[in-house]
Amino acid sequence: MRETATSRLSLRTASSAHNSVVVDEFPADSIPSLGAGCECVDADGNVYPAQITELAGGTRLVGVYVERLDAGRDLSLEFRPAAAGDVSRGIELRDQPESGRVVVNYSGFLQTIYHYGPENFKPRFYPLTAPCARMGDIDGDHTVYPKSITDDSPPDHIWHRSLWYACGDLNGVDFYLENGGEGRIVHGEFADLFSGPLFGGFREQLRWVAADGRELLEDERSFMIYRLKGQLRMFDIEAAFTALDEPVTFGQTNENALPLIRVADVIDEWDGGTITLADGTTGGKECFGKRSPWADCSGPLVRRGGEPEVYGIAMLDHPSNRNHPSAWFARSYGPLGTNLPFFDGALTLRPGETWRLKHRVIVHAGDPWQAGIPDRFAEYADPAELKGMSEGGVS
Repeated sequence: MRETATSRLSLRTASSAHNSVVVDEFPADSIPSLGAGCECVDADGNVYPAQITELAGGTRLVGVYVERLDAGRDLSLEFRPAAAGDVSRGIELRDQPESGRVVVNYSGFLQTIYHYGPENFKPRFYPLTAPCARMGDIDGDHTVYPKSITDDSPPDHIWHRSLWYACGDLNGVDFYLENGGEGRIVHGEFADLFSGPLFGGFREQLRWVAADGRELLEDERSFMIYRLKGQLRMFDIEAAFTALDEPVTFGQTNENALPLIRVADVIDEWDGGTITLADGTTGGKECFGKRSPWADCSGPLVRRGGEPEVYGIAMLDHPSNRNHPSAWFARSYGPLGTNLPFFDGALTLRPGETWRLKHRVIVHAGDPWQAGIPDRFAEYADPAELKGMSEGGVS
């Protein structure tokens, strides 16, 4: 392993990067193993917090925190050891297989729980904690306790599961409702599960199993959450659905979650919130079925000192997704997400064929404009890149 091929990176920005963690995957033998603590330094001596995480498949994830870089920059960075960070101040994932869940902590506070156990019809993330907490005296005027910005199994639709994937008609099998007798999305194993000072996440393997035991779909998912500054929580979810022994068809039904968010009742449009699309369209009726690179629902989630504070949740549709930008399934009472088969027609996969979905979810203070969601989409669509460097340049 050549020192010059492993100790240096090139960081290139296509769009501007602000308060971001840039992550790329490298062969394990091309990146040094620096243990729990490392950082990067550029030619001017500027220091960038970094993280190297080894994965089971013989690769390493490398992440670098960027405070601010303009578009079109190309930095040469060099790794060096640093004091090991306190993981409790970063992103910490704790698998609790006896409870069928992964607890995700962000700087020592609960961010979300991924429920994957066999008692679930389908896995889900709940709660999704908004960055609203303000510690103080019990029942103090300015004390705000953590709140979830999503609802799980609300009385009107008990099968709405905070943030989740599902399909109401997969070869005629219902994987959406939860009345009994439906198919189940079954957890297999976590190929990787990792924590760190800058990012954490998992890679998971699942199967979609009909009530009669037939396995219809292989499902590979990934989750990655980033530690950023300020009142902002950002994570990526990806799913790769592969047909097994027979063709599978995702039916043209409104009962799909591919994926879907059920926003908290207190911020839905019936209770003072607003659904917004990238072109400024607002309102569930106006947004329903309209194409947009992102959608957001924001509203008064908590009160502090007697005054309401607005928080929101945005979903970003990656440009690589089929038929991007997606048409949005937006309802004023709470559901918000993408449903390609409903709007664009049933989708059939041949045996061995894969349908990939990539989305970014951002939980934020303020409305989408105050939270800079348009700029966040630009970063997501055209992200900064890390490349290994040799003595002669980029390798």
